[in-house]
Amino acid sequence: MPGGPADCRSKADICAPGAPWYLADIEALCGGPAPLQAVHIISEPPTGGDPGSSFCLAWTGSGEGVGKDAVLLMNAPGYQCGAALVGADGQAVHPDGTSVFSAIPSDCTESYPDTRMTYPAVLDFPNDGGAQPPQYVCVLANVGA
Repeated sequence: MPGGPADCRSKADICAPGAPWYLADIEALCGGPAPLQAVHIISEPPTGGDPGSSFCLAWTGSGEGVGKDAVLLMNAPGYQCGAALVGADGQAVHPDGTSVFSAIPSDCTESYPDTRMTYPAVLDFPNDGGAQPPQYVCVLANVGA
C-alpha cells in the first residue's frame, strides 16, 4: 500500500486478482482493470445469519481452470473466509438497503485504487439446476486470517 514498505514483486504477482500490491499506475503495467472472474458456488450452507448482513466466500481449493469453486456464507464470522463480497464502492453492507449483488458487471476499482485487491466476479450456481441466474459482485480478497 502507499504508506507501506517497498518490495519487489513479479508482474504476475502484482496483476493477479486479489493481490494486495500497490502500484501507482497498475493499469499500465497490467493492461487495464482486473478481468471478470468466474466463481462457482457449490453450496450455501445455513449459518444462522441475518439476510441484511455481509456475505463471504470460503474457497474450496478446487476448480476446472475457468473459475474457482467456493462456498457462499452469510454472516459467518467463525468461518475462514477467503474473500468478502462487496459492492462497487467496497462496502459489504449498504445502509440504503441496496444489494452487493447485481445483474450486470460492476467496476470494482473504486475501493482500493491501484491494487487488485478488489476485482469483478460472476457467481454461478451450478448445483441449483438453473433456478438462480448468475449474479455479479465485487470480490474483496482477504489478506490475513
